[in-house]
Amino acid sequence: MNDKRSDEWNEAIRRTAYFLWEQDGRPAGKEAHYWQLAREKHLRQRAYDLWLAEGAPEGKAETYWDRARNDLP
Repeated sequence: MNDKRSDEWNEAIRRTAYFLWEQDGRPAGKEAHYWQLAREKHLRQRAYDLWLAEGAPEGKAETYWDRARNDLP
C-alpha cells in the first residue's frame, strides 16, 4: 500500500475512533480500544465493498477478508 493511501486509512480510522470514543462519554485510557474498534469497522466495510463490487459471489468470504486486511494499515 502506498503512503498516501495508508495516511487516508489512518485518518479515517482516527476519525471513527474519535467519534466512538465521544459517543461512549470520552473514557480515559481507552485509545487503543477505540482505535481497534474503528479499524474493525473499516475492515468489515472494506470487505463488504469488495464483495459487492464483484457481484456478491457466494462462498468466497475469506478472499474478501484477506483483500481488506491487505488494504488497511
